[in-house]
Amino acid sequence: MRRPRRPEDYKDYRVVEDYSRKEIDLNPSQGLSLALFFPSSYRVASSSLSFSWVRDLFYAHGVGVERFFFQDFFSRFYSLESLRPVDEFRSIAFSYNFETDLINIMETLRKIGIPLRWKDRNSNHPLIFVGGAMTYFNPSTVYPIADFIYLGDLEVGIEKISEAILEREKERSISVLEDLPFVTIPRTGKSGTVAKARDLNELPPVGSVITPEGEFKSKILIEVGRGCIRRCAFCMIGHLQKPARFLRIDTMKKILSRIPKDVSLGLISATITDYPWMDELLDLLEGRNFSVSSMRMDRLNLRLLKMLRNSGQRSFTVAPEGGTQKVRDILKKDINHHHIENALMIGREAGFDNLKMYFIYGVPGESEEDLRGIASISKMASDMGYKTVKLSLNPLIPKPGTPLGSVKMENIKILKEKKEFILNILKKLKGVKVHFEGLKESVVQYEIANSSLDDAEEYVDVFEKFGPGELKRFIYRKFGRK
Repeated sequence: MRRPRRPEDYKDYRVVEDYSRKEIDLNPSQGLSLALFFPSSYRVASSSLSFSWVRDLFYAHGVGVERFFFQDFFSRFYSLESLRPVDEFRSIAFSYNFETDLINIMETLRKIGIPLRWKDRNSNHPLIFVGGAMTYFNPSTVYPIADFIYLGDLEVGIEKISEAILEREKERSISVLEDLPFVTIPRTGKSGTVAKARDLNELPPVGSVITPEGEFKSKILIEVGRGCIRRCAFCMIGHLQKPARFLRIDTMKKILSRIPKDVSLGLISATITDYPWMDELLDLLEGRNFSVSSMRMDRLNLRLLKMLRNSGQRSFTVAPEGGTQKVRDILKKDINHHHIENALMIGREAGFDNLKMYFIYGVPGESEEDLRGIASISKMASDMGYKTVKLSLNPLIPKPGTPLGSVKMENIKILKEKKEFILNILKKLKGVKVHFEGLKESVVQYEIANSSLDDAEEYVDVFEKFGPGELKRFIYRKFGRK
């Protein structure tokens, strides 16, 4: 461990040290082979199962791994495992899960003095590679940056990737990967295909770090399902990660037998209510505290909600997405008003006083009547007795590979007008609180998600000349010119 030499670096060091001390690490690993970097805040990174599971996958294959996260004010980066600085590591893997992570990846490399472009780096620079959710549908955004890009589910290619990382020379690492079909290598022109794990039960995804931060506070995370059986027109999971795969009940029994009953669980799935053996799963969870990542309104049941309530959950979250049936049909949500009403009633019967609902606006063909439907559903919830109804409203961000992928994101001026209209009709409702995702941030997400290789090259050019703030403004202005 090399402590900071400059006084200004101590702030970064202390922040990481504080998070590290709060963690309970059930599978501690250390080593200088690989810096596993999450280009987002600790809170966001620790909400993901990959935060510890990817580390454990590499560690099981002989790769010494330590985790890093991003903060805007960091000038140095230190690992959570040993507080070593990132410049001591031979390889850096970025877990690229959100569009705006791209900007943080570039900022990280800039701050640690590594050229952004792979073609500007030499054999003395660390091996830089990228994986994560964004590689499933648009890896070209990091094509100018990465020495190689791993596409899809890591467990499929972990042996070969580990072999490459353990090589002492960068060129040898790259050559090891030439025969791996799930890798794109910009310098050689090799293109890869997306890896998909056929069976989650062969290597069950279970976390090993418990932290009081993030969406799943003080919980061990278990991925009970990957992919989705649904067809929502705006969602990549249901279209790019088919078929849906689930942990079998016998696998869950084995996992839970190793976890003490007083340890809380976080169950990860596109929607837990589509788990094929729900009754048996709830039998296994009796007497345990747990939370879930997502639930379908048409598949909610009273027993599940009561168990969540008894686990200490004070609010439950659902996603009508559209205020009217017309919008829900455009979004291919496959739920109707009866499903929504019934789900809200079950929530009240289970003892919930607080509700959170997600809606999408800026949908093609949307009218004022459709927007009023958001208020109608919110009023229905209030009338049922919910003390607080929190709404999260997001503009439609069309993503490649989805049925709405060819639709252009709605004009910012119109989205602002719709936002004001929604606020005006909601302000009369008691107990209803609303949060809108920032429109500028949404535009940046849309542009990066739909970027071409030429766009990616342009992003690096702008970043190298002007930095992250100007790059975001450049992307926003680019959308306005279309």
